[in-house]
Amino acid sequence: MVNQEEQTLSAVAEENDLQAPSVAAESTEPVGQHNEKMIADPGAQPTTEVQDQASYQHVVWPEDISFQPAQVEAFKNLAGELKLSAEQVQKLVDFETQSARENAAKIADEKRQTLTAWAQQTKALYGANLEKEISFALCAANTFGGPEFRALLEDTGLGNHPVMIRTLVGIGRCISEDACPGGQPAAPQDKTFAEALYGKR
Repeated sequence: MVNQEEQTLSAVAEENDLQAPSVAAESTEPVGQHNEKMIADPGAQPTTEVQDQASYQHVVWPEDISFQPAQVEAFKNLAGELKLSAEQVQKLVDFETQSARENAAKIADEKRQTLTAWAQQTKALYGANLEKEISFALCAANTFGGPEFRALLEDTGLGNHPVMIRTLVGIGRCISEDACPGGQPAAPQDKTFAEALYGKR
């Protein structure tokens, strides 16, 4: 048999449970309203200001360096979004210009070094017979290449390359004296092979 005191305590506990308010009943806000307050209004527009590009119209761009119009436009748009002043934009343009000039000078110097190395390799290849072999190369270039071929090799610097010279010398030897009567005298050895073969335009 259940003790009378235990029955009384159980009944009191059940009554307290029925009278205790639930968590949902204590809240006076509809479900989800609290979370909605924490979410920004999707229709609200950001208040970011953009610098007017008209303020950049006096920025000086270098004449010796070509920038693509699309790149310039994108740069101005970015500068406007970052709210850069015209003075700040000019400093960035000057910095990029200096970098581009230094890079171009470096490339030109590397090209000169390469052409010089090619010329030295060709001189070493033919030694004392250099002028005679260059005469064969010049004959082949004039006979089969013409002005366009000579211009191409001069513009690219390949007129100094030992493989190109060796190829032209071989062609010149194969076409006989009938195609190149007496050959053509080569330029002095201290000139580049582009000048020796094709001359200065």
